[in-house]
Amino acid sequence: MSALHITLLARIPLIREGLRALLADEREFHVTTLAPTDDWFDELLADKPDVLLVDVQVLELEGWEVLDELRRALPTLTTLVLGDNTPDPRVPQALALGARGYLLRDTMADEMAAAIRAAQRGTVVLHPQLAANLFQTLQRAKEIEREANVEGGGDLIEPLSARELDVLRLMTRGWANKQIAAELVISEHTVKFHIRAILGKLGAANRTEAVTLALHKGLVSL
Repeated sequence: MSALHITLLARIPLIREGLRALLADEREFHVTTLAPTDDWFDELLADKPDVLLVDVQVLELEGWEVLDELRRALPTLTTLVLGDNTPDPRVPQALALGARGYLLRDTMADEMAAAIRAAQRGTVVLHPQLAANLFQTLQRAKEIEREANVEGGGDLIEPLSARELDVLRLMTRGWANKQIAAELVISEHTVKFHIRAILGKLGAANRTEAVTLALHKGLVSL
């Protein structure tokens, strides 16, 4: 049986080497590390690992849509995101963009190894606390939807404008305000204005709820 090739992509050397050491005792794992240099994406495509552990700081730096780019470029790649805290509202967008799971950096070695194997077999893996938070978010979205159905037949408080829909589609892709502003050729202040309007019209408390409700209502798609 060939070794499972795992690449650790992280900005901070200590995190890369710490994760490598964490998995050192797993003999069936072949672990390599990668820093987010200008050509990291091409290096990854050339190396073709089985599993990618990508630190959340890299996604904040490169843009969350890189998860979708990886999914398209390497369809067989299993990608797991490593975060640093709970709750984390970025979990739904990570899964929507192609990640197979979301773990924490301080996960125990045996738990991380088990999660990697499970993800490689096709299972979505989440840190227990992150899974609980995601469930609560989805439950809240359902409650908001039920309230909307009772109060207004399922309609929005007010229809979204064409520009608000443009912003919402990019939010669904996990784009930050700066990226949305550049894509739509508007200011970040205007983006924030549109997001406030979107939250209000959807009856959402935050961006994650807004995206969840928008997907449920069919306003946007992945």
